[in-house]
Amino acid sequence: MNKILLNTDIQDFITTHINFNIHELILKGSPFEGIDIKEIIGQIEAKKKCELKLKTWFDTPGIYFPNKLNIEQTSSETAALIKSEFMQGQTMVDLTGGFGVDSYYFSKQFKSVVHCEMNPELAEIAGHNFKVLGIENIKSHTIDGIEFLKSCQQTFDWIYVDPSRRDAQKNKKFLIEDCSPNVVTYQGLFFKYANNVLIKMSPMLDISVGIEALKYVKNIYVVAVKNEVKELLFHQEKGFDGQANIHTLNSHPKGDEQFSFELVEEETAEAIYSLPKRYLYEPNAAVMKSGAFKLISEQFKLDKLDTHTHLYTSDERLENFPGKIYAISNAHPYQKKPLKKAIGGLKANVKTRNFSEKIEVLKTLFKLSDGGDLYLFFTTSNANKMVIECELVY
Repeated sequence: MNKILLNTDIQDFITTHINFNIHELILKGSPFEGIDIKEIIGQIEAKKKCELKLKTWFDTPGIYFPNKLNIEQTSSETAALIKSEFMQGQTMVDLTGGFGVDSYYFSKQFKSVVHCEMNPELAEIAGHNFKVLGIENIKSHTIDGIEFLKSCQQTFDWIYVDPSRRDAQKNKKFLIEDCSPNVVTYQGLFFKYANNVLIKMSPMLDISVGIEALKYVKNIYVVAVKNEVKELLFHQEKGFDGQANIHTLNSHPKGDEQFSFELVEEETAEAIYSLPKRYLYEPNAAVMKSGAFKLISEQFKLDKLDTHTHLYTSDERLENFPGKIYAISNAHPYQKKPLKKAIGGLKANVKTRNFSEKIEVLKTLFKLSDGGDLYLFFTTSNANKMVIECELVY
């Protein structure tokens, strides 16, 4: 951490050049003695990545930014805020603290927070930023979180761990056992120091795999931001042996969409099937990740288009559906010659659900261009391929 970068003149330069062409700045060189332009560029690029993802850090004067990769790997501010609301208590430890975004929001829910980060520079940066942000109840340690626990003399209400999903060569890893730390191996250690553990997994992980690998899973949180799944969180409560609850949350400007259920509810649910009616329902990404495919039909009293087509339909429009709602104007059998006459050359938003052909192939075949208010769903209903024309109503 080069504290010269915190000088007022350099900070002002970073702020005023946030949208400048980086290559032109490099060619001009550093306007300040004792500091390389590459270090200034590093701050500009990292800060720029925070503009939408970490608004509080972007807007706060005196923040020191790590490299771009650290920013890319950290939780978004929206996801960190949502996650923190799942946890309350007096004390907690963040074993994989990183840049400190999660710890910052945990500090608003707990009396004291321990932030562990084994990268000395990143730990120093996080500690500096906590002070700049006015947070006084986080204690930062430059240590591997597992080693901290092994030598710890206190217990906590909660432990949080976000295992690294990249190897030494920066390649992505998706299996639980390949991540670092291997949370399966250390479960005994975790429950020696806390009764509640929250583990962040890859959004690509199959939920059933996580439940099988981990003990005492009480809650699973599927967190999406603007219909993109960002976090898959497993809450373990020591000694819990009941049915796990799945909670889905999709945060977007129109308002949060939430849907919760017990795993057994999906297992025992029975869906009703039909051809498209007046309205089409597309569950949000969090619900899709949760696997509540039959339950959506049963609980919302919607007909499902097909066993493997996770789209739903009704004659009456529902309110408070966790996803998008479309008004159907037409449904065509998938017969190429008639379809070319019906939809050929249209401007539309093309989607596929339970359909073999790729979107780009379909757009070329039917000479479709992107955009407009029309949506075309190439899908399967009653075991037959079809195309549904519709417009988004919510």
